[in-house]
Formats: sequence, structure tokens, C-alpha cells
Amino acid sequence: MIHKLIYYLSYLSLPYLLYLIFVVIKKIKTKKLKNLSLDNSILFIFLIGVLVFIYSRFIEPNIICINQTEINVGFSGKLILISDTHLGVYKGKSFLERVVKKIDSIKNVDAVIIAGDITYHADDNELETLLKPLKKLKYPVFAVLGNHDYIGPNPPNLEMLKSALSKNRVNLLENSSSLLKEKNIHILGLGDRWKRNDKISKLDEFSENDNIVVIAHNPDTIMRYKNRVADLTLSGHTHGGQIRIPFIYKNMIPSNYSFDQGFYNVNNNKLFISSGVGEVGLPMRFLVPPSIDVIILK
Repeated sequence: MIHKLIYYLSYLSLPYLLYLIFVVIKKIKTKKLKNLSLDNSILFIFLIGVLVFIYSRFIEPNIICINQTEINVGFSGKLILISDTHLGVYKGKSFLERVVKKIDSIKNVDAVIIAGDITYHADDNELETLLKPLKKLKYPVFAVLGNHDYIGPNPPNLEMLKSALSKNRVNLLENSSSLLKEKNIHILGLGDRWKRNDKISKLDEFSENDNIVVIAHNPDTIMRYKNRVADLTLSGHTHGGQIRIPFIYKNMIPSNYSFDQGFYNVNNNKLFISSGVGEVGLPMRFLVPPSIDVIILK
């Protein structure tokens, strides 16, 4: 309930914020800005604060960036990685449609990976509708669940979520794998670390000669690997801090190993972390817009 209240109140506040900007600019103009007084300084700082809030609440969360990263793994492939869609109270079907449209505009993709946290305070009866845009993807889609899908707060009905994913042609991997035959790439999806369901023993079923891409929602999972058979692990969970205020945001990232976003080499295991496309807590992003990552394997 509180999240819906935050969502609607922020929209209701927008006209008043825009009016405040107009008033503050007018007041600053009526005074000589060249002779910056204390009053003018306070007004100017207030104006910057309001503009930053409007940008991080209404603009940046709706910017969808496409970023490309090349990773040497010893075999070729092209994967699309998204994570933390958090469909529900803050992000809905229309936003996901925009994400899908951008993904479909990318050529020669072997698979789309969704690295967990699919929902956030979503109505169980709306899950199939919320996920419907995924059915339009022209590439095979593989997904794992994240902590918000398993344990919440306010987690969805798990069976209904699984059913909704299946009906929208998403291959859910729960400590299981699937083979991209044309590329001879095994996609292994692990359960969530916070749920203590990331069965890394599944890696023992493969050898170093196999081409293995692991999906693990929480990047902390990689610290539990007992071998090096995984050629690459794809994760989400961190949101890149979501509200990326310098020197502060890292303390807000839910990782025990200081993971952030982007590429890491961890004990000779390669890891790439998506900053995600959705939001939790507050419906805001700052200096870390929603991201679709194109992963070029070579």
C-alpha cells in the first residue's frame, strides 16, 4: 500500500514542483545574480535539488540504454542481458513493451537472459498480463528468479508466476540447464542466494571443455563456486546502486563482496552484473539508467 502511495503522490507533486521551479527562477532573476547573496544561494541550491528530484523520479527511470560489452570466453555468441524488471507497483506492461521493442531491434542474438527479480509488489492476477510483452521477443528467453520473486517483500504466488512465464514463452531455469544447440552453449540457471537455493553443485555436471554460461541473480553466488567450469556468470541484483550518489551508493548495494555493476574477474571466474531496468524502495534512478546489455562472447 505504501509503495502505491509513494507512486501516486510523486505524480501529484509534479505540477507543484514545476510551479516551485518557476517561482524560484523568478525570484532569482529579480535579484542581481552577479552579487550572489545568501538568500540567492539557498534558492539556487533548492532549485538544483528540485530539478535533480524531477530528473531521477520522472526522467532517468524511463531512459533505456543499450550497452555492449565484449568478453573473452573461448567461444562465440551474442546474448542480451536484462535484470530486475520489478514489474508491479512501479514498472508495468508499457515499460516492458519498450524494453522488448529495443531488444528486438538488435540483430543476430542467440538468447535473451533475464537475471531475476521479475516482480515487485505485483498483483498475482495481473502477472500473465504484465509479462505478455515477453511473448513478442523473437529470440529464445531464459530466466531465473530473484529474492523479490521468492521471498519478497510481498512475493508473488510462485506457481502463478511460473505459469505466467511459461505462457509467455520464457524458459525458467531453477538449478537446471538448457542447451543452445546451434552455438553449443549450455545456459545454467541457479536459484537465488538469499533463498539459499543456488545449488552450485549443478556445476559439477559439466567439464571445463563445455561452454557454460551461468545465470545467478545475486553475484555473491560466484564466491561459492568450487570449480572453474563456468565460462561466464550473468547476474543482476545490485541495480548499480539505483540512486548512485558518489561515496554513498556503495553502502546501499545488497552485496557482501562489494559488487557493483559491469565486468569482474573473480578467482579466474568471469562475472558480468547488470544494473537492471526496474526500481525498488523508491521509484527513482540517478546516474544509473535502465540498461539492456549486449554481451558479445568471443
